[in-house]
Amino acid sequence: MTMSKLILKEGHKVIAILAIATIFSYLFICDTFATIVLAATLFSLYVFRTTNRHIFANTDNVLAPTDGKVIAIDKFENKQKIYCKVNLCDSHVVKAPIDAQMKIKKQKHGLNLSPSSCKGKLLNEQVVIKFDNIKLKLISGLCNISMEKLESRDIIQGENICVFLDGIAEITIKDNCDLLVNIGDKLTAGQTLLFKK
Repeated sequence: MTMSKLILKEGHKVIAILAIATIFSYLFICDTFATIVLAATLFSLYVFRTTNRHIFANTDNVLAPTDGKVIAIDKFENKQKIYCKVNLCDSHVVKAPIDAQMKIKKQKHGLNLSPSSCKGKLLNEQVVIKFDNIKLKLISGLCNISMEKLESRDIIQGENICVFLDGIAEITIKDNCDLLVNIGDKLTAGQTLLFKK
């Protein structure tokens, strides 16, 4: 199996830099510092791992677009909003929840502040993606990498969209949808069923 099949391409540069820093530290600095950098290199291999998942596509089901933990569910103006915390130990590939035309409503580069703070929600890097009646907003966290530029296109359920390492994923749906997830539940991208159409 090649490196590109085991590690996400977004992580190649980070892992290469850390590996070079590890070798340099062992040769020219000290073993203690080199061991710390080695641990960071090994952790980055885990963070940027690929996860092969079989998607059980079904046009009646809406699947979770990201891995993470449901931290809140709000209801307002005939809509429901699911807040999902994505951290470094989750799988980081965002997947299409349904077959639809994916429309990029907003994408901006920004800072990597805490996504729970007011400043973080305004200044952090974020992208808003619309799939018919489902809106996904990704707000980067402290340890996120810059997301690649996304373009609107037709997409099938379970298809990879982008890589999102850390932050908050806000999923907005209609209020009349009968949610199958609760606060505290762990979501798995392309596997967890959010609701049935």
